[in-house]
Amino acid sequence: MSTERGYFAPEGMGGFLCPPSHPEHTTSVQSIPRGNSWSMSLSAAVECEWLDPAQRAEAKRRLDEWQAMRPALDTPEVQEWVLQVLGYFRSCWRGEGPEPECWHCTNLRILKPGEHTPHVDEHAGMHLIRRYYPEFNPTREHFESAYWGEKPKEVKP
Repeated sequence: MSTERGYFAPEGMGGFLCPPSHPEHTTSVQSIPRGNSWSMSLSAAVECEWLDPAQRAEAKRRLDEWQAMRPALDTPEVQEWVLQVLGYFRSCWRGEGPEPECWHCTNLRILKPGEHTPHVDEHAGMHLIRRYYPEFNPTREHFESAYWGEKPKEVKP
């Protein structure tokens, strides 16, 4: 099987929901400008069978390095990220079928108001957070304070 070589570009791809300081915010792998162009996230590069093995290894090294040095779960930046992720996936729950397809955006189940809430482990936001912080255990306040976009202003009595 032939492989292709690209380069590590100083622009992120697919990392908007990644935790603070994650390398996918700032780095992607892209084709050398000739012929068919392509680009992919570091996570996709690790799994890409047709990408040069040395580049796959470098993408994995960058991801592993972040994991080893990741910001602590209790830091304000990470807690803010948790609220954003829970807000982004507010009504999204595990879909039908096997892993990992059940977590794909096209398969997620959107809960309607008043519908029975599944177990917290089936929440799509929890699934993403635990990908980076498996030790995360949410509180009721996490879900009540969750938001997406601009932080809501505090209402003073």
